[in-house]
Amino acid sequence: MLRDEVGAGEIEWRRGAAWAFQQAIGLGWYYEESNPEMSALGLSTLRRILADPELSSLV
Repeated sequence: MLRDEVGAGEIEWRRGAAWAFQQAIGLGWYYEESNPEMSALGLSTLRRILADPELSSLV
């Protein structure tokens, strides 16, 4: 698992997930018209974060 490989503790892992979530939200709406591929990347990142049982329980 990536988390184990990088040696991230629970707080670091959650902080990183929150950062990724925030960035992905921005990508999803900001690039919707001008760069659909970038928007799609943001939306797929949001889906992956929300699909993670450990992280989605925090929402």
